[in-house]
Amino acid sequence: MIYGNIGNYMVKIQIDLSEKEDKIVEVYKLMNNLKTKQEAIKVMLKHFEVEIRPKNIKEKDYFK
Repeated sequence: MIYGNIGNYMVKIQIDLSEKEDKIVEVYKLMNNLKTKQEAIKVMLKHFEVEIRPKNIKEKDYFK
């Protein structure tokens, strides 16, 4: 479970990592002297820009 801020919103995200992805996060954690995988994922996510859009709801209805 990852907790973080997106803009002014507090979010909770659950990520199921494959064995390979888990190893990548573990290596990143060790290389950057981080204490937890959660910290590592938070730092890794800062390298990306994300746009969240509704999947099953029409956009105009979602943003009402």
